[in-house]
Amino acid sequence: MFLVMRGNDARTPIGGPLMGSLDALWTATSGLQAQSAALENISGNVANAQTPAFKQTDTAFADLVTPPQVSETVQWRSVLTNGRQGSIGRDLVNTYMAIGGEGYFTVAAPTGVSSTGQPTFASSVSTFTRRGDFLLKNGYLVNGSGDYLMGAQIDPVTQATSGTLQPLHFDTSTEVPNLGVLQSLSVSSAGRLQGTYSKGQTVDVASLPVATFPGQGFMTQLSGGTFAATAKSGPPQYSNASKVVGNSLEASNVDVADQMTTMIQAQQAYSAGTRVVTAANEMMLTITGLTL
Repeated sequence: MFLVMRGNDARTPIGGPLMGSLDALWTATSGLQAQSAALENISGNVANAQTPAFKQTDTAFADLVTPPQVSETVQWRSVLTNGRQGSIGRDLVNTYMAIGGEGYFTVAAPTGVSSTGQPTFASSVSTFTRRGDFLLKNGYLVNGSGDYLMGAQIDPVTQATSGTLQPLHFDTSTEVPNLGVLQSLSVSSAGRLQGTYSKGQTVDVASLPVATFPGQGFMTQLSGGTFAATAKSGPPQYSNASKVVGNSLEASNVDVADQMTTMIQAQQAYSAGTRVVTAANEMMLTITGLTL
């Protein structure tokens, strides 16, 4: 603690004001960091307002209070709104699809390339997405983020269903007995993937189970609109509660007008925080400039 001599005897402690100024700096700095995080989330939301099935990220704030009920700093965390569905619109592309209700498509990213130039996948690596802008590329259904759709293959001749989920692959060059060559893919009214063959028949070629999670709010957000399961979200559960809709795309759930309002509030809070930092700095300069 520093003491300032006033006259012959008076001594005024300045350690308290000095520490108070430091506390003010610390509190204001935490507020600036929190508002910076909010602005970062807002910019990401606005940038992806047109990205299919993009899920808005909000920022939650919590006051850190210490006894005796003195506010010290602010704590922030990102809050995903992946439980809020975007609007579903019709589309002319047959392989575009959306999920009506809760749940996710199961997808995988390639981990390598085989000697024949085909993608390879690690058997245990799968993630989850709502983004359904899938197109047929080299026999695989790949969305705009480069994720490969997984499902259970159905034998077009026997209609036997594979018991495991795998990246769906379709041979578009080999003739299938009694069916011919695969011409196109589409989603049936029952939510299954169908193939139309050169001899005019349309049959089921894959089922598309929808993955749901008991604690979907605790999933980890990855790049490209994908999510990963965590201990808190629980493992994926596959049921028929939600339905895959063909010729459709889910829109982003970002409300741009709401984001603009939130941005103005964050800017004002950030500006107020900078003024607190300036005032606290001036106080410290005044205190430390006193002659002992």
